[in-house]
Amino acid sequence: MRDGHVGGPLAHAGEWDAAKAHFGNPGLVFYRFGFAFHRRGTQAEAEGGLLASAYEDILQALCSLKRDGWYSMWYERAKDIPSRAHDRYTRGEIRFSERVAVGLGRESVYEVGLAFHPVYGVPYIPASTLKGLTAHYVHEVVGEQLGHSAFKRGGEAHRFLFGTVDEGPNSEDRSRGALVFHDALLAPESLACLRLDVMTVHYPSYYREVDTPHGMDDPIPIYFLSLDCPTFLLRLGIDCADPKAEAWLAWSWERLLDALTSWGVGGKTSSGLGRARARQVEGATSPAQPAGPKKGDVVRVRRIEPPEGKKGVWFETVDEPRLYGDLEGGKEETSPPIGEITELMLKQKDVRDPQRVKWSHPPRLKPQASPSPRPMGGRGTRR
Repeated sequence: MRDGHVGGPLAHAGEWDAAKAHFGNPGLVFYRFGFAFHRRGTQAEAEGGLLASAYEDILQALCSLKRDGWYSMWYERAKDIPSRAHDRYTRGEIRFSERVAVGLGRESVYEVGLAFHPVYGVPYIPASTLKGLTAHYVHEVVGEQLGHSAFKRGGEAHRFLFGTVDEGPNSEDRSRGALVFHDALLAPESLACLRLDVMTVHYPSYYREVDTPHGMDDPIPIYFLSLDCPTFLLRLGIDCADPKAEAWLAWSWERLLDALTSWGVGGKTSSGLGRARARQVEGATSPAQPAGPKKGDVVRVRRIEPPEGKKGVWFETVDEPRLYGDLEGGKEETSPPIGEITELMLKQKDVRDPQRVKWSHPPRLKPQASPSPRPMGGRGTRR
């Protein structure tokens, strides 16, 4: 707010009307000055209460950011922040296929909250939310379901990526994780996607455990704000001297996207909210290392000695980043000698080690039939 003449919550209503034009921060409108926009006696107030009556003004404040243009400038600047803070980073825009409501449990006079950026006042996804989501996904899916104990909470890989927080403030075992999560910022084209939503509790006495769900209760509509299919900017960096840092970053980025697409983020994910579409719309990675090959790519590899305790025929990539693994069905008598370069297809990656892969022979192309030679002595030939 940029008006110094408004005395406070008890100021004259006329002063608030004059100040409304100077509200350019949607977060302040939502969390601090909703009462200033409360229209008593209106249909919106009768149907939805305080939040419904203030919704149009919160949306108008968001749209003003899009018209002013400064938020777009700051958004473009925020894209480059990871490149200045980390040697290795990745970023990308991701589009959500459903509504998103992050921060519903925050304290608010509306009974429900929403996460607004503390400085710029736009809806956002806090970095702590993204870190918690990814850490829990890695623990549950990679650690528990796939059976890789190193990725369970407290395991070596989990501690390396996400750090430790459970040992207490005075514990010497506490450590920060190698991954650095940044706040997910709302794209400028999504500033006007704020929507007034409602969830209706049909059996309040049953949920309070005071009666059976007999269907005689009065339904209680609860209004809240959500974002309709927004686009967010994701940013992830890694700060460590590990030689596999680039591979760890790429692996963690994939797990973050997996968590957003399969689990969702924010409130009411069990009802389908918060799910992202498959993969990012636009991305960029740090120039420190080139992007690695994908599943199905044919790459140049060099035969190496098998690691200690391993058998089979092993190869590693000639170019960076380094990937290594054994050849599926590889036989000594048909394989090139140690140190010789050939081409193999990347069949699959090991979820436990970002550099470990499985190689296979690329599919052979069917030889094209050569054109039949023109018969000698035929029509039109010269002798």
